[in-house]
Amino acid sequence: MALRCPQCGLKYDVMKLEEDGKLNCRCGFKLDLSLIESADDFLRYCEGTEELEKAMEIQRDAQRICQMILDEVHQAVDIEIAKEKLKEKVKKFFPDKMETYRMIYESRFKRLWNQFRSQE
Repeated sequence: MALRCPQCGLKYDVMKLEEDGKLNCRCGFKLDLSLIESADDFLRYCEGTEELEKAMEIQRDAQRICQMILDEVHQAVDIEIAKEKLKEKVKKFFPDKMETYRMIYESRFKRLWNQFRSQE
């Protein structure tokens, strides 16, 4: 998988990232995977159309799960099944980004659950 510098568009192989997840681009931009905090941040680093489409599909599925949490019609078991399916999709599409998935999406699901469904 390749990462694209959001400043100049130059592509880098993820294997070239140092152990700390950082790489200095030739344009001067510092690629730092630890700074990816949102889905939009992640999309900026996606390389090509196919990769971007996969990331957007994940984002749509995550948004649907958020809506399920907010909509009290959906049972907890259905939400958990949807979350597990999304997790498997992320593993399939971006196996090296599971920690990013946990930081962005799982924390969002947990926050929404605690805010709107904590009595269940």
